[in-house]
Amino acid sequence: MMDNEKNDNKQGNVIQFPKLKERLISKGLDALKNKKFKEALELLLQAQDLTEQHDEIDLGIVVCLLELGRLNEAKDRCKLMLHQDIGDYFNVLQVYLSILIQLGEYQEVIQTIEAVLEEDQFPPTYFENFIKLLELSRKMIDSGEIEPNNNIEEDAMEDLDSILHQTFIENNNHHEQAALIQQVKDRNMHKYVPIMAQFLQSPTKHPIIKTMVLQLLIDNNVSENISIEKFGETRSVIPANLRDISQDEYGGKVLAILENSLGQENPTLFEVTKELWLRYMFILFPFTPTDDQPMIWAAALHLYGSELHGIDIENEEIEAMYNTNIFQLKYAIDKIQMVEEISLW
Repeated sequence: MMDNEKNDNKQGNVIQFPKLKERLISKGLDALKNKKFKEALELLLQAQDLTEQHDEIDLGIVVCLLELGRLNEAKDRCKLMLHQDIGDYFNVLQVYLSILIQLGEYQEVIQTIEAVLEEDQFPPTYFENFIKLLELSRKMIDSGEIEPNNNIEEDAMEDLDSILHQTFIENNNHHEQAALIQQVKDRNMHKYVPIMAQFLQSPTKHPIIKTMVLQLLIDNNVSENISIEKFGETRSVIPANLRDISQDEYGGKVLAILENSLGQENPTLFEVTKELWLRYMFILFPFTPTDDQPMIWAAALHLYGSELHGIDIENEEIEAMYNTNIFQLKYAIDKIQMVEEISLW
């Protein structure tokens, strides 16, 4: 009788592993830090099921949804955090406004910022950025750029020139620039090539936004010579003649080497190194490697990716696997690390 009661108790209760919640949070936040957003989202959602409220979990889920392009879900969760006073209010508000900008919901941006301004409790550290978002949103609406379907119509382009100039030339807010690129990505941008060209030539502008602008010109089949500066180097390109990053022959060689080394043995690490390489190529574009040593880049990515995820691997093993030596890898590793730091914008 007693044995049956014990068995019933075991079946009626869920037995959790010790410190499961803490492990899920730790792994989820590590995955988020390493930009593995899909994995991070799954882990953080599991952790959320085991706890009532946790600031890092809730904000981490919002960031994952945002990065995965699930903007409306991110918006709803972020709005709920604001209403329930979860996390640092102004930090969450900043994320919320960024989502609204990307969705093109400029009226909501204005109403939200004006409501907070009325309370007269704006921290100085956030004030300047929020005022810029307020000004941008007002300009976008006043110029007729925003229609009910969030598209920019052909007959409402009169003031886009000044908006582009202010956002890309006068200001330097990366999120505003990225949001505006999303708003105009389906437009004919030939009229605005001089502004884009001036932006690409500036050494103070962010390389990620420069890649996005260059992609915009490629999509518009711009056939003019454009000068672009990145990392102290300048190159003249014709966007219409540039090959898409995903079709880069050199990049494909590096990925083929990595897949041959890791595809079967450690597919997870292969995906990590692949993501590192694609991000590196995206940020440097069009200054992608042209040397004849794809093996060195593959070895550097293998070593850097392993260290990044706490995988122990001896230098000698890398040297033997890729027929190289650690001194040859230093330049490639330094470049990868530099670009990774830039990507945390």
